[in-house]
Amino acid sequence: MTVIAPSAETGTVSTPTVTASLRRARFWVVLALVLALGVAATLLVGSGSGEGRALGPANAAPGGAKALVEVLGRQGVDVTVTTTLDDTLDRLGPGDGTLLVDDASGFLVDDQWRRLATATSHLVLLSPGSAALDSVAPGVATAAPVEDGTAAPACTSPALEQASRVDVTGVAYAVDAPGAVRCLPTDGGYGLVELDDGDTRVSVLGATGALTNGAIATDDDAAFALALLGGSSELTWYLPSAGDLPEGQGTLATLTPPWVTPSLVVLLLAGVAAMVWRGRRLGALVVERLPVTVKASETTEGRARLYERSGQRRHALDQLRIGTFGRLARATGLSSTASVDEVVARVAALMSADPRGLRHVLVDADPADDRELVSLSDSLLDLERAVRRAVAPS
Repeated sequence: MTVIAPSAETGTVSTPTVTASLRRARFWVVLALVLALGVAATLLVGSGSGEGRALGPANAAPGGAKALVEVLGRQGVDVTVTTTLDDTLDRLGPGDGTLLVDDASGFLVDDQWRRLATATSHLVLLSPGSAALDSVAPGVATAAPVEDGTAAPACTSPALEQASRVDVTGVAYAVDAPGAVRCLPTDGGYGLVELDDGDTRVSVLGATGALTNGAIATDDDAAFALALLGGSSELTWYLPSAGDLPEGQGTLATLTPPWVTPSLVVLLLAGVAAMVWRGRRLGALVVERLPVTVKASETTEGRARLYERSGQRRHALDQLRIGTFGRLARATGLSSTASVDEVVARVAALMSADPRGLRHVLVDADPADDRELVSLSDSLLDLERAVRRAVAPS
């Protein structure tokens, strides 16, 4: 318990209350509430139909694809957004329609990719990872990111018949698959690769910049996007979610949006900084003003009562012996670090006494009751007086 000294001006005692402590901590409480609300709002905005996510079909920001969805709708293409594998397969039917998959978080596994490939006649993959490529586009591998630029089609793909320049911002892919159609060449690879096994046409699209709201109205990006995605009257836009993960799989990075992990790191660093800023400083000890002054005799009596209550006679006697040893060492000219044997030997020489008897009183004796404790205490006092007389000038 911390005792607060009375103020010199008012004479009153100031004790911190719960209300005062909460008032000092209100800044951190408000900050925590704001962060919690921000996280909740972001999760709500970034879920469902893809609003708020890059290339989201409901995202009206420059990096979204809402403009593409509206253009497709005006061209008679029915765009349906799904977020689970079961809903997607139910929507498609066997080998029907165009399926666009944007698995940016890597939720799907090999078996799920193969089920999707057999459920549609045209599968479009937006910047797919290695799991998707290995399952439905063997021989295609990620080569390098493409920061900016445009490219001529340089291929015979039907999606590029009406296009001469297309934005290739996104990812380039390397191709080692016989019969693959390579389009949109860049320094690192190709922005579009198409494979057709006779049942399903797979379009691996790394040049996703052409689909965004900010670029679709430039160059021939609109014609390219409509030709690639408008070949069927129905387009299913599948955004895999954490519910598609098989049981026992998934990590923090895959189960949360990409910004969550760095945000947690920032919050951790902010917490450490706050502890350093607001933490208690361990400086030099200072004398604290107390409400009262306790006399040394009262402290001694209080400690003696504790010894008496707990029956620690030997411990109480040892405290008296420690004080006696120090005074005997000074009286006989020994240093404060002199050992017990040195003090006993010097006192025995001065008093012409038996060292064994002196050691019994000064070290070995163990009082059995209070009467013996008082007797040994008197013996210590008598010995100390006798030594002082022996060393006093005649």
